[in-house]
Order: sequence, then structure tokens, then C-alpha cells
Amino acid sequence: MKKNSFTIATALSLAAALALSSCYIRAEDKKENARSISVSGTGSVSVRADQAIINVAVVTYNRSVVEAARLNAESVGKVHAALADAGFAPDSITTNSYRIWQDSSYRNGVQVRGDYRVSNSIQIVTMDTRKAGTAIDAAAKAGANEFSSIEFTSTKIDNAMREARTLAIKNAAEAANLMAKTAGAELGKIISIQEAGAPTQAARAEGAKMMAANDFATPINAGDNLVTVTVYCVYELK
Repeated sequence: MKKNSFTIATALSLAAALALSSCYIRAEDKKENARSISVSGTGSVSVRADQAIINVAVVTYNRSVVEAARLNAESVGKVHAALADAGFAPDSITTNSYRIWQDSSYRNGVQVRGDYRVSNSIQIVTMDTRKAGTAIDAAAKAGANEFSSIEFTSTKIDNAMREARTLAIKNAAEAANLMAKTAGAELGKIISIQEAGAPTQAARAEGAKMMAANDFATPINAGDNLVTVTVYCVYELK
């Protein structure tokens, strides 16, 4: 009698295990058979530049490091004064970097020390992009002898990025819906969204040209900033 009880209990345990295994397999099969579609979407928004960042520098050199630094300080003071006279506020003119080094060369394998050089890099920020050329001209005429860069940006970039993200997701949804319908399926809920790296911002400057300090105005015209966002989306297919 005990033997029969043991046999019945064992059979029931095996049956339960098989049932659980069957359920697990069916669940896995269902999961593996779930259909999805992966698409990408891109959104771009153009925003007008309303800020210019200009970087110029005064570079002086002399056999004496003290004299090179003195000459540099004198020239930089003149540049600051010229920019102030041109209408740029003191807080819009800042020092970007300051460096002192000594030139050197090799002759017949022997190092020859040269002049000391002092470089003072000045950054000018203006909310009137039309004054970018004025800043360059004023700085050059006062003693700035190196032009590093000019960048046009917008204070509305954050809003443009939000709009570009919205357009990118809508673009992805349209592509997914079109592909699903073409394949005879129905688009389900979105499973995942991933942004492709950081949004890109391309500044398009029109007619940028650097001219020597003279009686002519340097023509600098700000263009647009194109903000582009790309997203990757996965949708469920019904």
C-alpha cells in the first residue's frame, strides 16, 4: 500500500513538473515570437544666431621676458580701450588665456634659445551679431595681431533642441507606421527610444572674411544655427 502511495505521489510530481515546463516553454515561445520594428527619425530646426563670440590675441616678443610682458600689457590695454570706445561693455571683454614661452631652435644639434613670446587671448561677446566685424576691426587697429575664431550661437538653442526632438520622434513614428501598414501589420506601442549621441549644432556663417586693419570694415554676417536630433525607436507590431 505504501508502495502504491509512493508511486502515485511520484507520478503527480512528474506531471506537475511537466506542466510547469510546458508553461515555461510556451511563455518563452510567445516571447520569442513577439514581433517588433526598429526605425530611426531625424528632426532639424533652424534658429537665427543672436550672439557672436570673437577670439583675438595680442602676441609680443622680446629678448627680455620682462620687456615682452610689458609690451603685451601695453598693447592689450589699448585693445580694451578701443573696444570700449566701440561700444562694448567691460563685462563682455574677458581674458581667455595668457601664455609666456621662449622660442628655440637647433643648429648643428645644439639648442639655440630665441625671443620670449607673450600671448594674451581676448574674448569678446556681443548680443548684436552685426557688431562682430566692428570688434575685429577695433581690436586689430589697437594692436591685436592674431585672430583665433568667431562663433555664432543662439540663446534659443534649448528651445530648438526640444522642438527638434519632438520632430525626430514624430518622424520615426511616421516611418514605423508606413512600414507596418505596407507589411500588412498594425503598429503597436513604443517599446524603446534612444537618442543618437548629443544633438548636433551647426553654425552657418555667411560671408565671413578677415581683412587687415585699414579704413575698410570687415564684413561678418551671422547665419543660422541648424540643430539636428536623431532618435532610434522600437515599436511593437500587432
